[in-house]
Amino acid sequence: MTIKKIFVTISFVLITLILVGIAWLMTNPLPPIYPNGPATRITASDHTTLRAFGDAQGVHRYHIGSQDVNRFYIQALLYYEDRWFYYHYGVNPFSLLRAAGQWVMHGKIISGGSTLTMQVARLIDPHDRTIAGKLHQIARAVQLEWHYSKDEILDFYLNLAPFGGNIEGIAAASIKYFGKHPKLLNKNEAALLVVLPQQPSRYRPDRYRDKAKAMRNKVLARLKGSNLITAAQLNLLVSEPVQLYTRKQTPLAPLLSRYLKNQHPQNHTISTTIDFELQSRLNILMKRVSGQLPRKASAAAVIVQNYSAEIIAYQGSVNFNDLSRFSHVDMARAIRSPGSTLKPFIYGQAIDMGLIHSKSLLSDLPSNFNGYKPQNLNGYFSGAVTAEQALQKSLNVPAIQLLNRITPQRFEDKLAAANIHLSHQDANLAVGLGGTGTNLITLATLYRALASRGEVTTLHSLKADKVRLPLNNQRATKTSTILSPESSWILFQMLSSQSAPDRVVPSTRRKIAWKTGTSYGYRDFWSVGVSPDYTVAIWVGRPDASPMLGYLGATQAAPIMFDAFDLLPEDQHLLEKPAGVQKTLICWPSGRALAQVPQEDCKEQHLALTINGMTPPSMDLYGNFTLSSQWPTKLAQWLVAEKAIQPNMLLNHASSAPAITSLKSGQHYYRSQVDVLPLTVSSTQKIQWFINHKPIITPQLHLKNYLGETVVSACINTDCDTQTIYIHP
Repeated sequence: MTIKKIFVTISFVLITLILVGIAWLMTNPLPPIYPNGPATRITASDHTTLRAFGDAQGVHRYHIGSQDVNRFYIQALLYYEDRWFYYHYGVNPFSLLRAAGQWVMHGKIISGGSTLTMQVARLIDPHDRTIAGKLHQIARAVQLEWHYSKDEILDFYLNLAPFGGNIEGIAAASIKYFGKHPKLLNKNEAALLVVLPQQPSRYRPDRYRDKAKAMRNKVLARLKGSNLITAAQLNLLVSEPVQLYTRKQTPLAPLLSRYLKNQHPQNHTISTTIDFELQSRLNILMKRVSGQLPRKASAAAVIVQNYSAEIIAYQGSVNFNDLSRFSHVDMARAIRSPGSTLKPFIYGQAIDMGLIHSKSLLSDLPSNFNGYKPQNLNGYFSGAVTAEQALQKSLNVPAIQLLNRITPQRFEDKLAAANIHLSHQDANLAVGLGGTGTNLITLATLYRALASRGEVTTLHSLKADKVRLPLNNQRATKTSTILSPESSWILFQMLSSQSAPDRVVPSTRRKIAWKTGTSYGYRDFWSVGVSPDYTVAIWVGRPDASPMLGYLGATQAAPIMFDAFDLLPEDQHLLEKPAGVQKTLICWPSGRALAQVPQEDCKEQHLALTINGMTPPSMDLYGNFTLSSQWPTKLAQWLVAEKAIQPNMLLNHASSAPAITSLKSGQHYYRSQVDVLPLTVSSTQKIQWFINHKPIITPQLHLKNYLGETVVSACINTDCDTQTIYIHP
C-alpha cells in the first residue's frame, strides 16, 4: 500500500510538473534570438569587411557559423565551459549540484553551473541571479534544446556572447582585438576569447591587459589536461604577452554599404561584388582628388566589370569624413543633369535607323528647332562636320539635328525598353543636351553596352549565395538590346579614337571610348569611359547644386576617370568587329559611297564605318535627306555668309590643336622682373586656358600666384597645347 501511494504521488507530481511545464511553454514562447534586429556586416567579394552596422541598440556582431571559427577555439570553449554540451538536454544536473554545494560551503555564488545552452538562454532573456531566475533560465534552456539543434545553439553562443563594450560574438571580437578573421586565431588569442565573456568588463584586454593575460593563462592551464596543448606548449604560450590590433579600419564603400543595409534590413551579412583592394586604391585616389576640388565640391565614381555587369568599386562621395563636402550624400545615385553624356546613344540610334554613318555630313550652325535654339558651350559654330567629329567635340546642333529626326519620344522609348528611365516630364529635344535627370549608375549601365554588343544589363553589387564562377566564365543575364552590335562597335571606335586630355598620361595603355558632359549652369561634370573589360563613370560637382563656373567635364571629371582606369589591371579582351561593319569610301556633300557618285560631284572623300556598306545621303539641318549632290542649303548659306567660303571649294574644317605662342617649355621667369605674362595662341577660335590644370578666365599668368614648375595649357574642346615653364622668386 505504501509503495502504491508513493508511486501515485510521484506520478501526480510528474504529471503536475509536465502540465505546468506545458502551460509555461505555451504562455512563454521563446523570445527572438536577436531582439534588437541584426547587426549587419557588409563584405567585399573576398569576405573582407567594408562597413559594419550595429543593431538597434548599437551592438556590433558579425554573424558567423562554427564552421568558420578556428577549431582550437571551439574545442577549448567546449572543454572549458561545457564539455558535456553534446550529451545533455540544456541542463547539466551535476554542474548544478556542484554549484549548489559551493554556494552552501562558501555562502555565496562561486559558479552558476550554467551550460552553453543556459548561457544562450540568459543572453536572449536576461534574468536576476536568484533561484527563481535560475529556474527561469533552465526552462528557457530546455525550450532552446526543444526548438534547435546543438550546432544551432552553439552558433547562437558564438554570435551573442559579450566581449566588452558594444561587441558581441566571436567574429566581431576577433576582428576588434586581433584584426583577423576568427578562422585565423592562434592558441593564445583563442584562449583569451574563451574566457572573456565570463566578465567582459573586467577582462577586456584593451583596458586590463594584465587581468586578461592571467585569465588567458588560467584557460591554457586547464586545457593542458585535455590534451589540446602539451606541457611544453603551455610554458611557451603563458610567457607570451597579450598582443592587440590597434589600427582602426576605415570604412570602404560606406554609402553603398548604407544603401544595401537599407535595402536588406534583416540580413546579418551582405556580400558584395566590391573588390577590396581596388576599392581601397579608389578611396585613396578620391581623397587626393578632394584636395584639388573647390569648397563644398564632391565627386563620385563607379567601376564596373563589363562581362559580369558587377560593380567592383563604388565611391558615393569624395571623402566620407569631410562633412563640409556633404559627404553623406550618395552622388552615385543622385539624380542630376547628364549634360552631353547621352549624345552617343542619339548617334547610335541614328546609325541603326540608317540615317548616318560615321562620316556623314552634319551641320553645326545657328538653328531654330520649333523655338529651341541650341548653342555650343564655347559659343562658336564649326559649319560642316563629320558625325564622328561632332560627337567627339560634343557639338550641340548636330546632336539635336539627329534627335529631331529620330524624335525625342522614339529615343526615350528605346531607352525605356531597356529599363533606362530618364527623369523629366515630357519628351523633348533638350533631353539630348542634358535637359533631364539621371545618375552615375544609369550612365555606367548605358556605356557598358558599347563594349557588350549593344546589350544593357542591370548592374549589380550583391554577390550570389551560390558558388560563383570566375568572372570570365560567368555571363550576365537579363539583358536588353539598346543598340545593334554594329552601331555599338562603331560608336566605340568613334569615341576611342580621340586622345585623352593632355593633362592625363595613362600608366596602362588601353583602348578607351569616353565622353564627357557639363550640365547647364556648370553644376555637374561627368566623364564616362568604357574599355573592353571595364566601365568607369565619374561625377564631379557640388551636391547642393550650386555652380562651379569655369569648370568642364573634360577638365574636372576626365582626369579622374583616366586615373581610375590606371587602378585596373590590363584588359584581357578585344572587342570583336561584327561581320556587318564595313569600311566604305564616301563622298561629300552627298554622303553616299564613292562608287555611287559621279567624280565631279565628289568634293571630299572620307573613309566611313558603315553597316553592310549602307551609305545614306546627307541630311539637311532639319533632318531631310539631300537627294542631290549639292551641299545642304542652310549649311551652304551659312558658310558663304559667315566664313566667306564657296561650297564648291569647301575643305574639311576639322579644328586642330592650338599652338601657344607666348611661352615655350623650359623658359624661366622671375617675379622680381615680370609681374604678368600675357597668354596667346595661333588660333582665332575661343580658347580655354588652364594653369596647373585649373581653368582661368583671363588669358594672363600672374607670377605672384605661382612658384616653381608651372604647366600652362590652351585647349579647344579636348585638343590642347601645353608648355611647362619655371617661375622663381
